[in-house]
Amino acid sequence: MNPVSFKNGEVKVRPLAFESLGVRGMATYVETDDVSMIVDPGSALGPRFNLEPHEREYSALFKSREDILSASEKVDLLTISHYHFDHFVPNFENWKFIWSSPEMAESLYRNKLILAKDISENINASQRKRGYMFRKKNLDIVEEIRVADGYELEMGSTEIRFSKPVFHGAEGTKLGYSLILTIETPNFTLVHAPDVQGPMYGKSLEYILSQSPNLLIIGGPPTYISFKLREEDLENAQKNLGTLAENIPELVVDHHLLRTTDYKEYLKPVIEKAEGVGHEVMTASELIGEEPNLLEARRKELHEEEPVEKEWYERLKKGEIGEDFE
Repeated sequence: MNPVSFKNGEVKVRPLAFESLGVRGMATYVETDDVSMIVDPGSALGPRFNLEPHEREYSALFKSREDILSASEKVDLLTISHYHFDHFVPNFENWKFIWSSPEMAESLYRNKLILAKDISENINASQRKRGYMFRKKNLDIVEEIRVADGYELEMGSTEIRFSKPVFHGAEGTKLGYSLILTIETPNFTLVHAPDVQGPMYGKSLEYILSQSPNLLIIGGPPTYISFKLREEDLENAQKNLGTLAENIPELVVDHHLLRTTDYKEYLKPVIEKAEGVGHEVMTASELIGEEPNLLEARRKELHEEEPVEKEWYERLKKGEIGEDFE
């Protein structure tokens, strides 16, 4: 497992899977004096440019899965904000985009307390089905699965709080809902806000600000598919990120936004607002001192510079390439 982490006196934070680390996801290891956990313990690749993911992307995906599984051996609990495959590991075999298997899922979830998005309310059809299968496959092996929506838990001097469901992007989106997580110790507060896409939704912004975080890890907007989005929503996301940058000392913006190499241009006014008040805006990789490694955004370039043999993809379909990365 990558030993590099951000460390405040009371909280250790280690990004495990993010776009800036070469894969889709927001998996984050968090440790306080009272509890250790993995937030959204998933990672994935995705379709792009009508090209198969490059071998380098699979190498990063393999590493992220190894890091997540390794970290899970020592944690007390796992949290799942919503049921997209880059935020949890499903219990079926898929090597093309998820790098999952029943054995990996069992290794991750066995004997764990899991705080997960409710599957009965504020959820769209596809996520309800995935959440149902998640519960069905894992109820017999986990310690417990608790509904996380609006849930609060105290463990020693650490408080764990979930928001009520917020939109996965703009108000009324068909993508459903997600949960924002707050982890608070006596002198430090971390907020993890996955897939709020900016946030685009004003009430998501209000909730985050109400938590008064010292460090916020947030999913930025998917500007790489801006042609599918309303310009108003992208402008709101940028404006709201600026507000967050002015109010939060350390702001990590990653996930959807880093599926393009142009993300810095979008963040320019946000960074200027942060610098104006002595705050910092960074990616998840930069939080631990590493340069962003935007593999999906560079997929075309990677295939041109380092072509991958067809036979390699045939081995991939059979789950035979893991040994290439060990």
